[in-house]
Formats: sequence, structure tokens, C-alpha cells
Amino acid sequence: METWFRRISVGTATLSALFSAQACVAQQGEDVIADIVASDLERREVRDALIDSENIELGVFAGVINVEDFGSNAVYGTSVSYHITEDLFIEGTYAQTELGESSFERLSGAAPLLTDEQRELSYYNFSLGWNIFQGEYFISDDWAFNTDFYLVSGAGNTSFADEEHFTYNFGAGVRLLANDWLALRFDVRDHVFEHELFGEAEKTHNLSTQLGFTVFF
Repeated sequence: METWFRRISVGTATLSALFSAQACVAQQGEDVIADIVASDLERREVRDALIDSENIELGVFAGVINVEDFGSNAVYGTSVSYHITEDLFIEGTYAQTELGESSFERLSGAAPLLTDEQRELSYYNFSLGWNIFQGEYFISDDWAFNTDFYLVSGAGNTSFADEEHFTYNFGAGVRLLANDWLALRFDVRDHVFEHELFGEAEKTHNLSTQLGFTVFF
């Protein structure tokens, strides 16, 4: 009888300890939950990203254009773009350059084919752009810039030698956002048009490379 009494006493003490431990754990859990949902928590300051939400991009650029038969010459111009979505934009461009002597003039030694005024070439075009790759360019651990790699294609007009030439263009470029309103752009474009300056219709590919700055507003 004494042995059974001891066993009952030990079992009762064990159950009492288990219930006490469970109650302690439950109380600690309630304290943790209370700390999480407490209304007097210290709020962390969150700053909104300083990203300009405007969709108009205005820019200037300068570079080199190789006009077939006339060599490479400096080109400069301006552009305006409207970003329809994050991926698509439309762009209008105007640029001008002054052509040097043609290969025929240099090789033949004949009289100039064009006057100085006729050597002034200008073009405008309207294009559709597609931001095909968007990401970040890391210069160091502390410096990172948003970038867009885009394809562009469109049509317009080229004017030189007192004639107008329908022109279509295509190319690619990279846009690097220095901050929320300023971007650096590098473009490579091919301007394709046909002329009869040397007596026969000739389709020409005129490659330009240009570097410029744009602002968003």
C-alpha cells in the first residue's frame, strides 16, 4: 500500500510540473504575440523612391555619321521621346551635318559636284523604341545605375543636294539613368535612303554613332 501511495504522489507531482511548464510556455507565447501586435511599436521611417513619373524625354546629342561616298562627318541634333509604357516609347529626331568631298570628286579631280550649301545634310525621323533589356549597372558596391538596352526603328526624310529622300532607320542604344531626371544615351543607327546623285539610283547605308544627354519632365 505504501508503494502505491508513493507512485501516486510521484505521478501527481510530475503532472503538476508538466501543467506548470505548459502554462509558462503559453504565457511566454502570449507575451511575444503582444509585443508583435502592440500599438506602441517604434515605427521605421520609410522614404518614397525618388523616381520621376513623367514620360517625356528631351535630349541633345552629337556624334559621327558615315554618309556613303562622302566619308565620316560630325553630326549633332535633338530628340524628344514619349514613353507609352515601361517597355515601349516613340521618338522624334532631327539632326544635321555638313558633307565633305565625295569619293568621285577626290579620285577624279573634277570640278565639285555640290556647292557648299548643297553639302548641308539634315534628316528627321519618327521611330518606335523597345526597351528589351532593363537592369542595373554596378560601378562599385556603392554606385549602381538603372539602365535600358533598347531597339529602335522608324522612317523619315533626308535632305541634301537640293533633294528630299525617304529614309528608314534602325538601330540600338543604351540609356543610363544618372538620377531621377537625367540620363546618358549612346546610340548606333543605320539610315537607309536612295539617291541618283551619280546618275544611277543607288541605295545607301549611312551609319551614325552618337552620344547624348536627356532629361525627363
